[in-house]
Parts: sequence; structure tokens; C-alpha cells
Amino acid sequence: MTSAKKQIIFLSIFLFSAVFGNLPDAMAEESMGVKMSPSIIEERADPGQTYSWTLRATNVGVKTQQLYVVKRDISGLSEEGKPNFANFGEKTGLELVAWVQIAPGPFSIAPGETKDIPFSISVPANASPGAHLGSVFLASEPVRPETSGIGIGYQVATIISLRIAGDTVEEAVLREFRTDKKIYGKPEVNFIAKIENAGNVVVKPRGPVEITNMFGKKVATLTMNESAGAILPKEVRRFEILWQDNGLAFGKYEAVMSLGYGEDGRKTISSASGFWILPGKLVGFTLGGAVVFFLLIFVAVKLYVKRKLDHLSQQNRQNSSGRIAPVRPMSTSAVLTLCLFYLLLAAVILWGFLAIYM
Repeated sequence: MTSAKKQIIFLSIFLFSAVFGNLPDAMAEESMGVKMSPSIIEERADPGQTYSWTLRATNVGVKTQQLYVVKRDISGLSEEGKPNFANFGEKTGLELVAWVQIAPGPFSIAPGETKDIPFSISVPANASPGAHLGSVFLASEPVRPETSGIGIGYQVATIISLRIAGDTVEEAVLREFRTDKKIYGKPEVNFIAKIENAGNVVVKPRGPVEITNMFGKKVATLTMNESAGAILPKEVRRFEILWQDNGLAFGKYEAVMSLGYGEDGRKTISSASGFWILPGKLVGFTLGGAVVFFLLIFVAVKLYVKRKLDHLSQQNRQNSSGRIAPVRPMSTSAVLTLCLFYLLLAAVILWGFLAIYM
């Protein structure tokens, strides 16, 4: 394997995360020993205008790098936020790189050297309003792949996200909010949300997930999409977050998610989802206690019935022989008192147990 091929290891997903996720850019930079800034350009733009920026490439490795500039449009994201890059010339509705003017290279950067790479974007007068996205890559080879996807072999990139003025629509639709199971043995609950961008601009919904127990007490607050991962227009993206707690949990819980989005953050989407936590030991203890309790009631009732029958039998013998057999049967009030005592005892123990740990 050549050194150039060895360099083409880290996929562009690690670079794209600077905008649409939260994975470290350093992973991509390390593969080439080149650092590129800024990692993201997010700007508003007007049709018919030209905008200029400068990229800075720094060789942080020990070898001189010869680099080429490659431009790619972004056609969309998977549910997990992985990018899909369009084929050259493919129409996606989010096209951008055809507007980018930049020298293709190659150019060399010595170890420790920083090179400025100027470029400009001329927005067509008839550019459609809303989101337009693309990437400018520094590649070790002038690669022009013929297929779309993320396994292209680029190393470092700047993501460009323009919001073209006009009739823009910000609208997110919550398609699903749930847990991956309904019953858990311990508080390790995975929450899943699927959100669709029904507008024509990028949205980044983010907000709290509040969890309350069956007593209405709030036990945890999480943040869904804490890294502010984006959803492209007409795309559905899946977000997940895990709740873990070292304390004892039991019973029915409810999670309420409220996400804000939009430039002013005033638009919201919300939903609720319920789930149960039934620890094996606690359930076994409770069931065992219930079994013992009802067994005691059964024995007490059975003894009472037996004494009653014995009393009636002795009364029959008395009537036939004229002798009285001393019998002291357990009274009804005594049986009821015994049953009530065990019932109250079980209720107090269970309530105290839950009150302490919930």
C-alpha cells in the first residue's frame, strides 16, 4: 500500500461532523497532518451577490504535502446524520459548489507552513431560496469519483452552508419519540426521536427531555441533540440519548421532550413517552411479600373455619349426649383484626421502601 493510499483512511464523515454532528475534526486532520480552517462557513446570502473568504491550510506533520482542491455538493443526510455527497453535476436542490471559484491546485505545504487559499462564491440571481450546501476538500490526489456516498477518501474539508434569502420556510415535524423498550430492569433507558425537516432551510432542533416518576417527581433532565446536529430540507434524522441512574428506580415513568428550533429558537415541537422500570430483586421482594401475606390470610381463615366446624360438631355431640365440651373458637373480629394487621404491615413496609428510594 502506497503512502498516499494509507493517507486515504479517514472518511469525510469525520469532517462533516463539524456542522452536522459533534465528531472531532482532529481525527481527519491527523490522517494527513494537515489542519484546515475554518471548518464551517455558515452565512446568509442574497441572490446575485458575490462573497469572498479565505481558507487556511497548515501542515502540522513532518512531511511536505502536495494537495489538490476538490469540491462536492451535499445531497442529504442519513437518519444517523451521515452525509451523502452528490455525483459531479448531479442536481440535488441544494447545489452550491458550481458557484465556488477556487484554484484547483496542486500546491505544496512544507512542515509547519500555513497557506492561505482564497475563494469566492457568486450566487446566481435565480438561486432558489433556502439552504444550499457543499464542501471544499483538500485531497492528496485529484480524485474525481463517479459514485456518490461517504467512502470517497477525502481528508480535510470546510463545509459551506448558505441560506439564500427569499421565501424561506422553517418547519420541523416530530415523527417519533419513544424508548427502545417499554419495560426495563434498571434505569438505563434509550430515548429515540425522529424529526423531519419539512421546510427549505437547515434546522437544528435541540431541547430538554424531562423524566418524572409515578409520584410526579422530576428525577432527571437530559438534552436531546446537545451538539445541535442539523437536519437538511426534506430529510428525516434520528437522534438518540441515554438516561442512566445509579439509584434505585421502580414503577411507571414519563418522559416529556420539548425541542426548540429556528433562528430565534421560538418554534417548538414536543411529545411524551411512558415506560416502566421493574427491578428484578424489588419485584421478587414485593411478590414474595404478597404471597406470604395472602398465605397468612389463607391460614387464618382456614383455622377459623376449622374451629367453627369443630364447635358445631361438639354442639351436635352435646345435644346427643348432654355433655358440654369446652371450645374456645377464634372469633370473627379476631380473624379480621389479624388480617388487617398483616395488610397494614405490608402496606407500610412497601410505602416506606418506595418513599425512601423514589
